[in-house]
Amino acid sequence: MVIVIIGNPNVGKSAFLNRLSGSNILVSNYPGTSTTISANPVKIGKKEITIYDTPGIYSIFSEGEEQKAIRDLFAREEVDLILNIVDASNLERNLVLSYELMDLGLPVLLLLNQIDRARALGIRINGKLLSELLKIPVIPFSATTGEGLQEVWEIMESPSLEKKDKAIKEEGQRNKENITRENKPPQECSLNELRTGQCNGHCGLCSIPTGTCMSYADWGRVEKARTTANMVSSSLGERQKILLEKTQTFFDSSPLGTLVLLLLAYLAFVLLLKFVAISEGPITALLEPLNQSIESFLSNILPPGIINTILSKAVPEGLIIPFSIIMPAMLMVACIMSLLEDSGLLPRYSVALERAGSFFGISGEAIIPLSLGFGCRTPAIMASRIMPTASQRFIVVTLLSIVVPCAATLGILASVIAAFQASLPVIVGTMFVVLMLMGFILSRLMPREDAFIYELPPLRIPLWSNVGKKIKMRFSGFFTEVLPLLLIMSIAVRALLESGFLEIFRTMEAFTRFLFGIPAEAFIAVLVTIFQRYLAPLVLLNLELTPREATIAISMIALSLPCLPAMVMTVREIGWGGLTKILGLGFLTSCSVGILLNLIL
Repeated sequence: MVIVIIGNPNVGKSAFLNRLSGSNILVSNYPGTSTTISANPVKIGKKEITIYDTPGIYSIFSEGEEQKAIRDLFAREEVDLILNIVDASNLERNLVLSYELMDLGLPVLLLLNQIDRARALGIRINGKLLSELLKIPVIPFSATTGEGLQEVWEIMESPSLEKKDKAIKEEGQRNKENITRENKPPQECSLNELRTGQCNGHCGLCSIPTGTCMSYADWGRVEKARTTANMVSSSLGERQKILLEKTQTFFDSSPLGTLVLLLLAYLAFVLLLKFVAISEGPITALLEPLNQSIESFLSNILPPGIINTILSKAVPEGLIIPFSIIMPAMLMVACIMSLLEDSGLLPRYSVALERAGSFFGISGEAIIPLSLGFGCRTPAIMASRIMPTASQRFIVVTLLSIVVPCAATLGILASVIAAFQASLPVIVGTMFVVLMLMGFILSRLMPREDAFIYELPPLRIPLWSNVGKKIKMRFSGFFTEVLPLLLIMSIAVRALLESGFLEIFRTMEAFTRFLFGIPAEAFIAVLVTIFQRYLAPLVLLNLELTPREATIAISMIALSLPCLPAMVMTVREIGWGGLTKILGLGFLTSCSVGILLNLIL
């Protein structure tokens, strides 16, 4: 059995799937979290069900990568049920897509998701009347509380579902025989167009020319959605705005809202640095006996020589630094990012960025991938496919690869800033200026297209179980990905230091000091970013740097080459030519930042 989840952006599709299957899908309070179609196997009783989670769309027939991916899914799969998830607090807009899906001639189950929020807003929806009008099952649902989940299970388990599927398709076939200009397009014809991308000519007296009826704008779905929503919805009258709504209006409409957002971001980063500084001492003291034992153990079992020296020093260092400095930073970043996402503040940062940078060519469509990039740049680059043109996609991928720091990079950079007392305002200011200048230059080389309308999610009190789940998922990456790589890098750096290999770069000392104001070893850290950007600061932590040198080196690392996973995704999305340009621009940007800061500081 195949079920496809379809709905507008930010209606809670992934949250529903999490509630249904318990899968580890990141659920965020902003549109665009699901950037690809994911298949999720679920077993209900004796039924084996594959549930497809799709990106949020407003129309299945409009042009775009997400819509094409969904149409391809219908072309290759025999879909048994469409699970249409709608936002109960915005029923009229959501029903436009619902009417579109009902024309496909497949069983549809409509979930009135976020029904708890709709009730809090004073909105009441007559689900029974809505079901009668649409002639499909309608279930009030809340992914937060689990309301309606049992009814969903019962419908999925129902043996009559397959019979209904067959009956609807047979009815659609009969509709082909009797169609007039006033009728809606036959359901089976709609499904055929969805699968083939072409009109099959079976519409009889249809007034829309063959091959142009994919939009169906003339069939009045918008008007039907408005009429239906008015019939089934009611308001409890005038009510006072709740505090969250007032706060939301302040952030979305007031110029001061943008300033407050920037202030909150700065305070969050200061909190991050304070947390790292406070936790470093106790964790180091706690691990010191263990590290001494490891060093003594390795020194005793390994034969005397350079291998003994390297491993007996590198392994303890590879544990002390990650656990005492990097682990607290990554934990705090995971907490901050999860709270920003679930509260609805994260997309408002992106909108504020778009407002500030619109004059400089930062396209509004970049909001979604830029938001994702603060978590991990690899899926963010994949999300850049929402951009309407190749030139705009290149701009977004370039900004993500060079300027936007992922969560791991933020955490480790914070560790280095705390360790060397580097200047946070200089580093953040440099990144912002580079973002503006790069957007300005690229937009002049590649003119932007039409404006983009972005739907901001409402501000919400975060669901703590979801926040905890996100923190756990993100922080687990420290043990599975970051810690092993940092340990390997620690051994590699110690090997280079003990073997004297870095003495080769001493010949560059005068050059790097004159040009960038940093030692040659710090410049090596910039080159390490090509493997993983968050590994580069580890090189700095093994050096003795002044606050000025650390500020310059961190700025160069933060604005340098994309990491290896990001490069692989870049090749997939924009090709080798695009990657070559980004690598060249990244190296040029990093060096230019170093030169300018060396002159200014």
